[in-house]
Amino acid sequence: MERQLTLGVGESGTSGSPAFDELRASMGRDHAVRSEVENSLQLLIDRCDPSDRGNRFVVGASVEWIVAAAAWSTGILSAPGGHNVDGFDLQDLQDQARGLWSVKASFQPKPTAFRITNGLGGAGRGLTDPTIFIHPRLPGIVLVHPAVHDDVAAEVKAQPDGTTLAFRPIADHARARPSCVIPLRVPENEHRGKEDAALLFAKGLVSPERFPRLSGIFTAAEPKRGGSVVDEIRALAAMRDSGVLTDEDFSAAKRQVLGG
Repeated sequence: MERQLTLGVGESGTSGSPAFDELRASMGRDHAVRSEVENSLQLLIDRCDPSDRGNRFVVGASVEWIVAAAAWSTGILSAPGGHNVDGFDLQDLQDQARGLWSVKASFQPKPTAFRITNGLGGAGRGLTDPTIFIHPRLPGIVLVHPAVHDDVAAEVKAQPDGTTLAFRPIADHARARPSCVIPLRVPENEHRGKEDAALLFAKGLVSPERFPRLSGIFTAAEPKRGGSVVDEIRALAAMRDSGVLTDEDFSAAKRQVLGG
């Protein structure tokens, strides 16, 4: 016989996290924010393949910032001096977001366990903080609050080098407690991303203006210009259409090609 769900805290319209409840309500009202979150996640994995070990931490941190940006846009996060303050430290905002929840994201097409903590010589603390889970096979952004959803927290398994939580308990939790879900389409990783996040950062750091000798490796690797002006503009247009270039970047690059 199917287990009857007894309603309690986190199951009767609240997730157990007031901030998550507010984010769910705000994104339910403002479909534009939800659309921007979906599109930014798609662009992220189209540019950086999260299956590449070097990109994995960059992609994870980027997802944290995307969720924080959504919380900021809906008023859940605010600058220390309020939304109208002229400039503030983004690190303070990130600390605020991390005080609300941890973010675990996977873009694998198939259900997969989430690594909760990495232990140094042990399993680590496990699921001790409210945690957001993002996966293509989940119905959206799913919150698990260990102080409220102890049945899910009990499914965390200790490994020699960390703790993990299987996909099934999270999916079952999402079905049983819709108040813990923000509906969202999460893209699957199709391995289209070709950008190397570490390489891009290093290349920007070692600029020819400041490091003419060290930057030689990067400038030497760049193909020399060739083909017609039309070919170059077509290549730029393809980069714009794929999301590599913004419309503003495309216009500036086109002017440069045309000698403007």
